[in-house]
Amino acid sequence: MNDQPVTRDERTDAVAGMGCRLAFVVLSFGVLTIAAVRACAFGQACWDLLALYFVSNCVLGVYQYVKRAQVVSWRWFLFFGLAGAVLAVAIALLRHYF
Repeated sequence: MNDQPVTRDERTDAVAGMGCRLAFVVLSFGVLTIAAVRACAFGQACWDLLALYFVSNCVLGVYQYVKRAQVVSWRWFLFFGLAGAVLAVAIALLRHYF
């Protein structure tokens, strides 16, 4: 019989994975919020942050496709991508009119 304690199992990996997913969502929408503040409040260009958001979501999609892992369904991926695109258009319109 093995008396060594189990340091990692499937549950630990699931919790760590969920933490990383939540952190990615918070970070993504945090970058979009900062881009909105920079564009609307300070009148600065925010395309670098929007490009960072877009590239990070593309990396997520490509990684999941290559690994054939359905960690996040395509519906969620499309939802967050569309939500980011809508927010980017809103930022551009607000910047143009104000």
